[in-house]
Amino acid sequence: MDLHILHNWEQYLKQDDYNYLIQYVENVKNNIPNDKMIILSGKPRTGKTSLKKDISNYLGFELCGECPISGEIIYCENIKKMGFLCGIDEISGSKKHNRAFINLIKYKQSLIADTNHIERVNNELVNHCRVIAMEHAF
Repeated sequence: MDLHILHNWEQYLKQDDYNYLIQYVENVKNNIPNDKMIILSGKPRTGKTSLKKDISNYLGFELCGECPISGEIIYCENIKKMGFLCGIDEISGSKKHNRAFINLIKYKQSLIADTNHIERVNNELVNHCRVIAMEHAF
């Protein structure tokens, strides 16, 4: 069996989380919709940004890119198949912004966000997410 290009991350994640992540990324690559958003959660320097960069490099510019954290994302004309979000915890108090992301998730938009403070992310939004704990300190 060939190793996946992201196989170096397997040692840093729980096996279920790693398998979910690989399937999620492959779904994007193969135009198969995902039904949740992934949130990479952990303290600073646990690899969240590096993992997102590796996924982006694997999928390429045509399939993925950064998304604005505001609810204005729903007005963007060129949303990529995979959107990356920084600071998802910053919108926890905004019902409008959380609803916008939940709607995107319901419409099968693939999103990967990261946060240092999962406890600050809106609970209703978390219900539509797979939280992957990044615990290894680099």
